Amino acid sequence: MKKIPYGLSDFKRLKTENYFFIDKTKYLEIIENYNSNYLMFLRPRRFGKSLFIAILEAYYDIYFKDEFETIFKDTYILNNQTKEASSYMVLRFDFSAVDIFNVNSSFIDLLDLRICSFVKKYNLEITFKDDNPISMLNRVFDYINEKNLNLYLLIDEYDNFANRLFLNNREDYLNIVTKKTAPFKQFFTTLKAGTAGNNGAIKRMFITGVTPMTMYDVTSGFNIGSNISLDSRFHNMIGLNQQELEYTLKEFKIEDKVDRGLLKEWYNSYIFSEESSESIYNTDMILYFVDKFIAHYKLPREMIDINVRSDYSRLRSIIYTNKKLNGNFQTLQTLIGGESIPISNLVQDFSALNLYKEENFKSFMFYLGLVSIKDRDFDLNLKIPNETVKRIDIDFLVNSLELERVFEINISQLERELKKFALYGDIEVFRYLASIIKESTGIRDYIYSEQTIKAMYLAYLSLTPYFVIKSENELNKGFCDILLKPLNPYVEYIGLVEFKYINKSKKPPSQKKIDTLVAEAQEQLDVYKKDNLVQDYLKNGLKLQMVVIVFWGWEMVYCQIKP
Repeated sequence: MKKIPYGLSDFKRLKTENYFFIDKTKYLEIIENYNSNYLMFLRPRRFGKSLFIAILEAYYDIYFKDEFETIFKDTYILNNQTKEASSYMVLRFDFSAVDIFNVNSSFIDLLDLRICSFVKKYNLEITFKDDNPISMLNRVFDYINEKNLNLYLLIDEYDNFANRLFLNNREDYLNIVTKKTAPFKQFFTTLKAGTAGNNGAIKRMFITGVTPMTMYDVTSGFNIGSNISLDSRFHNMIGLNQQELEYTLKEFKIEDKVDRGLLKEWYNSYIFSEESSESIYNTDMILYFVDKFIAHYKLPREMIDINVRSDYSRLRSIIYTNKKLNGNFQTLQTLIGGESIPISNLVQDFSALNLYKEENFKSFMFYLGLVSIKDRDFDLNLKIPNETVKRIDIDFLVNSLELERVFEINISQLERELKKFALYGDIEVFRYLASIIKESTGIRDYIYSEQTIKAMYLAYLSLTPYFVIKSENELNKGFCDILLKPLNPYVEYIGLVEFKYINKSKKPPSQKKIDTLVAEAQEQLDVYKKDNLVQDYLKNGLKLQMVVIVFWGWEMVYCQIKP
């Protein structure tokens, strides 16, 4: 059995040390024939961008020419070599190593190290007048031109440290992207000069990152070449499609042991191009699952790899401005409530200074992988792609509320109450959440519909380990507000919850009004319980608890088990 390349981005090592590999080398041919030589490719974290950079390096670098057949054995490109294979000197940078607490000197040191290593690697007769990396880079470009050499420049994670800096200190971020003397800005100015003229030193360039934000701020957009991130031809360049997933499961002999529905629910449904209908699995998430599963041939205790969770709590400033939650918070509420969000088109160039704008925020979430393309009608509709991302989005929302003291809850108490529901069908957990909502005056202005109430319940119930909390799950041709789908094997109950909402007014709702809504909800629950999913759980010995909840503004006025 091959080794699992979890977290490994060294392509040569992967191919020579018996690691599992999904062949993506056909994209080398597509890239080489593309109408621009200078490309930028954006994807969320941990999708496999660094490995693809390593593939480009191994394929085009003349340094690896003698090892070419060994490295590319059993790949598409070995038998379909392009004319530019093994014909470049490759200068590669990885900006994930920059220290954000000493950013300028760290960035300078990294450039200096990579440039000196490049000169040594190819035995170039270059002398530098000083240790200024911008001057050194210009000298390298001059030498390349003088000797008529071919240079391929690779930048991996171009915005890694800039994004971390942005989350940590907005002023420091602006300094590195706007000041003309900032080394980061000078670096990209130098790259543009290196591609200019009749004989530019940089013949090809490939840049990876997560969002276009930093590139816009440092260069007013990627005006050197083409951003291919939304091009359907590159949709599956990294990540796994369904066929590649099946190949992976078969390779590790677990194709008959793993529920495909489970993998789709937790790791699938990324779509990065409007012209693509094929959804993509996150590579690292699948490798994490396989690694954990084959250890004991049972589901991992944690379906989410801790490395996938990013520190989104620092993004709270994007949804909380002037001591008040803004429209971006409402966008999060809508998503977590199970609905999609519309956008006319994804914004491909936006500044960090303008993330408060709704279209920019939605696009920012798309590039981070927090939403994905659902479909297009008049607008492009975005949705949360899977359970893993939903929980990351929920962490984002919950951390923002708690850190700004808008809404605080005892998670341990919440977990204890939901455990009672899981084991005994006790519905006190729903009343407990309602009591915290009522007590939290800071959240009241944002409880104005059934959707916003439901989003709060979905967010906080999902923080516990007993259920997968599904919203608007289709059951028997209806859509259940909340389905509590057992995740822990010791859970005794499955839950169906239907919400009704009455707008807040000075006069409390009449009992007749409440009774009418309760009757309506009970009829809906009777429809949902006949669905095959629910019936299958019941046949397997679980019990069903159906709950009707009515809110009047931010106050719960009814919460009972349906008889």
